[in-house]
Amino acid sequence: MTKNILLIDDEEMLTELASMVISLNDYQVDTCNVPQDLENLVSKKQYDLVVTDLMMPGRDGFEIVKSLRAMDNYKDMPIIVMTAKTMSDEERKYLLTQNVHVYLKPFDPSTLLERIEELIPE
Repeated sequence: MTKNILLIDDEEMLTELASMVISLNDYQVDTCNVPQDLENLVSKKQYDLVVTDLMMPGRDGFEIVKSLRAMDNYKDMPIIVMTAKTMSDEERKYLLTQNVHVYLKPFDPSTLLERIEELIPE
């Protein structure tokens, strides 16, 4: 069964590249370049994994994680947060308590794909 992945990043070029690489490996990928659209997207489809950027205008990755964890069907779903930002101990601890996996940028498609395959094996 095909796994559904949602990629959230305000950098459209990054979501296009990541989507192309991931979808070549038999995953169904939807992209979102406007983080405020999250609730609309997740209400229409059940995702097996969400990959989100941490630093975005209007709504950051921490807010995305908080919103997803508040929804019954996304409480335990794997989340990957991508960031180039150095996080504080408090931020790191919060993500750990939410079962969020941190992926450090710069973006490397093969490394991200390996992480996805670990979290949602076929």
